[in-house]
Amino acid sequence: MYENPVKLLLIEDNPGDMVLIREMLKDVQSIHFNFLHADNLQGGLTILDKEDVDVLLLDLHLQDSHGIHTFITTNKKAPNTPIIILTGLADEELAIKAVSKGAQDYLVKGQIESQLLVKSIQYAMERKNIERKLRESEEKYRLMVEKAQSGVFLMDSHHKLTYVNQSIANLLGYKVSEMLQKDISHFTDRDGQKLIRYHLNQKESGRSNAYELKLQNKQGIYLHVLVSSTPLFKPNGSYLGAISILTDISSRKSVERSLMDALREKDENFFLIMGSMIEAMKPLIQNDYRDEHMDKFA
Repeated sequence: MYENPVKLLLIEDNPGDMVLIREMLKDVQSIHFNFLHADNLQGGLTILDKEDVDVLLLDLHLQDSHGIHTFITTNKKAPNTPIIILTGLADEELAIKAVSKGAQDYLVKGQIESQLLVKSIQYAMERKNIERKLRESEEKYRLMVEKAQSGVFLMDSHHKLTYVNQSIANLLGYKVSEMLQKDISHFTDRDGQKLIRYHLNQKESGRSNAYELKLQNKQGIYLHVLVSSTPLFKPNGSYLGAISILTDISSRKSVERSLMDALREKDENFFLIMGSMIEAMKPLIQNDYRDEHMDKFA
């Protein structure tokens, strides 16, 4: 049972249908309904301006509005409110069209009974609540991805970029729109293209992987990045694409090069010193060798 009353708005211009639905709702024991009614679309929109409605029952044919336009106008006014379409047998196809555009359900007049009405209302509210939570979750993760320091990109099965976050665009000096629908290999050299093809084949077989890659920015400068990718598959198992996280490791590579240069210079200095010592010792060694052998002939 719902703890709080459910505020229901019925927009219906037929007095008989209005009374029938109101009486059905009164008979419900598990839910207490606060019943609101308007007999035209404008009246319903006025109520929606003033009230936070939990669920809305809508007749598509009213005195001041007809057909799918009725739903579209209402849904625009109350996009977060679950809407159930009330229709006659002759307009069932129109009701189905409304559902395809976002209505939660439809009920055929003359076939509505109390239990069916309540179930439809409950399911509509639950589905709308799930949709709302999904939207909030998607928005939260979208913001996380957009604000992430690391780059995030999505590729389709043809290796085209379908999404890049702002971090990647900033790193490479492009606008996001300039990168979309381009092949990822567009941003690297021949060696990088071979490496990408190899790892893409790995992903299509279901393997996640991580690899280093050089990407060229808009100014033609190559940056070192670490790419970590996870393949995506459709429910039927066919390859959909991949989601990848890109980390700029150019600074790390620069440090590594500096260390290698320092070690190489150290090695070179060592061999130079050793060479100099050997050259300096040669006369001593030669003199000792000569004196030793001259003594034998003395």
